[in-house]
Amino acid sequence: MTGLPLELPLPIVDEIEIDNSSNKRTARTATLLIMKELERCYEPSNAERSDICVAFARKGKPVYGKAFDLFQMLDDKPRSAKGIEQAIQDGTLRLLEVKSTGRAKIDEEFSGYFFSLSTAELLVAQALGDLYQFAFYNTTTKTLKLHTLNEIYKKAKGVYPTWSIRF
Repeated sequence: MTGLPLELPLPIVDEIEIDNSSNKRTARTATLLIMKELERCYEPSNAERSDICVAFARKGKPVYGKAFDLFQMLDDKPRSAKGIEQAIQDGTLRLLEVKSTGRAKIDEEFSGYFFSLSTAELLVAQALGDLYQFAFYNTTTKTLKLHTLNEIYKKAKGVYPTWSIRF
């Protein structure tokens, strides 16, 4: 043994550890960094998630609870059920689905980046248009890109429809 530690310490960005040791940890790290970078961007509590789904349903727009990771209030409304409903009414609440990577070779435009898109994400993105965006974050390069579904389709070099099934 050389006495060197088996694992290198994780870099810390303003008290957020960068952990790319698994896809789940990379996604969690990206979520925390996005909330730090975007103003009024929050990870919803269970109650907020429910309030968001109900408020959009009242407007005839289905939102599946697992189809978004974050929400952003584009104005200073409170995060209460009433504030969320008013923000949706005003078009000032945006839902974000986080797609993350820790690969250093992915450029700032995410060229060559391969990611999955659930049917729920697809349906909600179609229903909400610009109020639903995909937040692409590279935890190694600290690059954030926001794209609507239409922007993703314009950039796509290929689309490979699949179904994933879990027992």
